[in-house]
Formats: sequence, structure tokens, C-alpha cells
Amino acid sequence: MKSSVVFITGASSGVGARLAVRLAAQGRTVVAAARSRERLEGVVRLAGKGRIVPMVLDVADANAEQVAVERTESEVGPIDTLVNNAAVFAMTEFSQQDPDQIGRMIATNLSGTIYCSRAVVPFLLSRKCGRIINIASVAGTRGIPNQAVYCATKHGVVGFADALAQEMQLHGITVATLCPGGIDTPLWSHAPGDSGQAYPGDVSKTLPVDEVCDWIEFVMTRPPGTIPKRLIFFPANEWH
Repeated sequence: MKSSVVFITGASSGVGARLAVRLAAQGRTVVAAARSRERLEGVVRLAGKGRIVPMVLDVADANAEQVAVERTESEVGPIDTLVNNAAVFAMTEFSQQDPDQIGRMIATNLSGTIYCSRAVVPFLLSRKCGRIINIASVAGTRGIPNQAVYCATKHGVVGFADALAQEMQLHGITVATLCPGGIDTPLWSHAPGDSGQAYPGDVSKTLPVDEVCDWIEFVMTRPPGTIPKRLIFFPANEWH
């Protein structure tokens, strides 16, 4: 019998990559999905003996999402947990934001979460169990200057997840949303001249990636009768 699977999007870097390696080391079967084959192969190498199945996927493509999920179910194993983690980010004044960048952010952050959930839900319903964990942001709980579109996408994820949780509740499927503040990833600038974006605070005090993974695991390991619907957490130096 095939073991159950954790399907993680945006798994080629940051939280997604670290979570994939961590869960694989625990003996779980992990499908790590992302656009970059090269980066996914790097994650597989990091996992060593852990079982990670790389899946090249653009979550903005609904058909590709469906194919990836069906392939996972037939070739790898039944999906027990979906972690909707894929996202893109840009910090800029809305009046200066490029329409293509706007479209990509909406397609990846919001539509990608919806498409992947839509592909997985019928399988979870057939088994009357499973979890969907959405990685949103504090940007999904309030407005943040220079992040108007990003906030819109994350508010959308929160609203979608809240509604989906109500639909799934009677079927033994839990839907949880995590809303972290700033996370210590290459997204933010750590030194002059690097490729990150300026963090509006002390970047050295952002959330460690492993701490965010701890929260995801906390949600994954709750008893079936417990529904952790939305968790909001921040670095100590951020708004809270």
C-alpha cells in the first residue's frame, strides 16, 4: 500500500524547501512542487535519504495543477496534506506597479491556491479525511503600504480558506491558514547590494524559517477533532 503524501507548492526555496526536507527526514513522502527544476533537484539533494518527489509545476496553470495532483495520486500515493505555499511578492507603490506583475501575483498567490485546492479536494472527499494548509500572511489581515496587490491576494486566500473550511468541516477535512509576519528568507535585503527587497524594519529580527515550519507541523499534527482555523504570528518587532 502506498504511503500518504504531503504535497507542497513553492517548495524550491524558503519555507517550502525547508519543510519538504524536514518532513522527508521524518519518513514522510513529500511531493515538492515548484517552477524551477534545478532548484527542486537541489532540495532533493539536501534531503539525502528522505523521500522527496520533485514536481515541476506552475501553480498559475489550472490544467497543470490537475495533472500534477492526478499523477501524484496514481503514481506516488494518496495526498493526506496539501500545503499551499507558492507565492510571489513585490513591494512598490501601486501607481507604479506593472500590470504584468499585478497579474502574476494574483495568478500565483490567489488563483494558484484555489486551483491546487480544487484539484486535491475531490480526492480528500473520497477518503473523508485530510488537511489543507494555506500559507497566507499578515498582509491578509490588514493593509500594508506599498503592498496593495499582495495584500489583496492574501486577503483573498484568507477569505477562500475560511469559506472552504465551512464546506469541508462535515467531511472530516480541516482547512487552516497561517498568517506569518516577515520571514528570514532571501526575499529581504541583508546587506547593501544584494538582490533582496528592503525590509521595513530590522531584517535580523524576522521569523526564522524553521520556526514557521514548526507552526506548520503543529497544525499538521493536531488531533482530528481539533480545527486550528487561523494562526497569526509576528516577529517581536513587527505590528501585532
